[in-house]
Amino acid sequence: MNARRIALLVLTALVIAPLGLLYVQNSGTRVDLVFRLPGAAWYLARDISLPLLLGIGVLAGGLLSGVFFGTRSMASGRRVRSLSRQVSALEDDLALARLDTPPPSSKPKPAAASASGSASAASASGAAAADAPADAADAPADAAADFDELI
Repeated sequence: MNARRIALLVLTALVIAPLGLLYVQNSGTRVDLVFRLPGAAWYLARDISLPLLLGIGVLAGGLLSGVFFGTRSMASGRRVRSLSRQVSALEDDLALARLDTPPPSSKPKPAAASASGSASAASASGAAAADAPADAADAPADAAADFDELI
């Protein structure tokens, strides 16, 4: 026997022993179950044994709590399944969007390669001020084209 089985056996004995003792001590006790209001009283059960009455009370409490918490649990389960379906649909849409998007091209940009060469030549000749506005105007257009390729 492993330790888990021994612990379960000890726990079961600790629960069943007091219940057995309660039954043995109170099995001869008989009670009347009466529902009393200020102006009236009704006998619900006459001469019922105390352990039976306690058992009925425990079972009724278990049944009521099972109905209450069971419906809440079922509602939570439905909500979890609904949200899980939504997440799955969104993940599928994201995967499809990634498949539909063409990969970004890795072609070299001729303007960037020639700009560095012409800038060094232009600074040597003193015409750097004339080339700078043209390079600055091409940079936003290149960035917009790269952005469009990524989308």
